[in-house]
Amino acid sequence: MSGHSSWPEWIYVGVVIALMVWVGAEAWEAERLVDHVPEDAEVIKVTGQQWFWSFEHEDGTKEIGELHVETGKAYKFEIQSKDVNHSFNIHDYVVLMDAVPGRINTVWFAPTEVGQHDIQCREYCGLIHYNMRGTLYVEEPSS
Repeated sequence: MSGHSSWPEWIYVGVVIALMVWVGAEAWEAERLVDHVPEDAEVIKVTGQQWFWSFEHEDGTKEIGELHVETGKAYKFEIQSKDVNHSFNIHDYVVLMDAVPGRINTVWFAPTEVGQHDIQCREYCGLIHYNMRGTLYVEEPSS
């Protein structure tokens, strides 16, 4: 290595290999958690279109521009677009997924605290893109 250390080079190589194995294992675990949606997650259909978001809950309830969910539950978003590419984003929960015509992309999250959060489109989708916003309302469980 630098020649200024009294440690043999194989120790440095071993440390680098161990670090790479650890980083790889952590990345694999993170990917596994993201990809494995809890079995009891409620499905919410999310549709992007110029220039708003609409949401449909499993029970058929529909919302436009706002989404109401409860703490302590997992939600799986099935995201699609009716027209052009959009990107569904809830910044506070690190939720970001493309909405593409003809394709359903999925992402999930489980809110833990009551609050209000911005929903936005993170993909330039046309003239009024700046107005493609919504609000997520995280509420206490109703029952």
